[in-house]
Amino acid sequence: MMTHPLEAQALMNAAQDATGLSDWGADVFREPLDVLSSDLIEHADLNALGIERAKRRLVDNLKGRLALTEDRKRFPGIADEVIDKPIFVAGLPRAGSTFFHNLLAADPVNRSPRMWEIMFPSPPPHEATYTTDPRIEECRDALAFEGFLSPAMQGIHPYGAERPEECNFLWEMSLLTVNYPAWWNVPNYAKLLYSVDMKPVYQEQKQALQHLQHRFKRDRWVLKTPAHDWWMADLIDVFPDAGVVLCHRDPAKVLASLSNNLAVNYGLFSDVTPTGSFGMLDRQSQSMKRAADVRDAHPDQFFDAHYLQVQADPLKELRRCYERFGIAFDESRAAAVQSWMDLDREAHARGPKHAYTMEAFDLDYAGIDSVMGGYIRDFNVSLERAA
Repeated sequence: MMTHPLEAQALMNAAQDATGLSDWGADVFREPLDVLSSDLIEHADLNALGIERAKRRLVDNLKGRLALTEDRKRFPGIADEVIDKPIFVAGLPRAGSTFFHNLLAADPVNRSPRMWEIMFPSPPPHEATYTTDPRIEECRDALAFEGFLSPAMQGIHPYGAERPEECNFLWEMSLLTVNYPAWWNVPNYAKLLYSVDMKPVYQEQKQALQHLQHRFKRDRWVLKTPAHDWWMADLIDVFPDAGVVLCHRDPAKVLASLSNNLAVNYGLFSDVTPTGSFGMLDRQSQSMKRAADVRDAHPDQFFDAHYLQVQADPLKELRRCYERFGIAFDESRAAAVQSWMDLDREAHARGPKHAYTMEAFDLDYAGIDSVMGGYIRDFNVSLERAA
């Protein structure tokens, strides 16, 4: 019988053959890979291009895992690196979290992981060659092949080799990430993902950050994914000195945008797109409740960033965030952030737009408010609705 290209052992063999390495480190990735592989073959309805795209992605993930394990032996100093008071941006997806993360990343004293070093982390990047590393072009090629540079995707989330990117991309090397169910119909994998202990994944993320800063440090890491909401207790357990920014927005704006994002994602790999809102209404409601519980237990470590306030005066809200976390902020750094904002505004004006409606995903105000009304009240979220 012919082996399917997405069979778990075939993917592992391809990564081992490409790297010449065989030490996988901890076993945290094995069950997720097996379940993911089975779902991709049996449930995901991938088309021919989708199979090739998924294969390339997963083999790259596994190559990265092998390389990180090997580099920890080659560069013993990696294990001594200290991750000091990182800032994590979380909260509702599609609520300005990418923008706020980019504000933080534009501050020259901060370090944010770029897509190219997440995808191809080995060897640890050098500061001197950080902007000319050949892995940047390798990353561009991978993103183009996988469809992430298409106008439809760029209108939703501006992917790019040199852009700051989300923690869930680092999690791909642990094979436990929200990325996979956001791209593929993998129901058993999703069920596993939301039931496992994520502390080992956060511990591996910490190791990856030690790796990336080994030859290129700044004052602190600034990191981001709305997926942290679900696992906020694990995040604080592994990063006990972290500051967390929770981004808030009217869920009626968030959920239709998020659902359309997922529909476009699926279209990169499959000709079949599920209907409805992908279960995101209940998922986001539960996620924010879990994040709120941790926030209540560690109030000094959280800052609430409300979408309308951030959009009205980004630098003011960034200053308030820094004050919350006891971080100084001078005018030269503010000028650097302002310069990034000016360029970003020009890029948005020229770039593709993201269009969507609630009706397309069986969403309405009454249904959203019945599930997320408590979130709106508890966080004093301003509504963005036509009269």
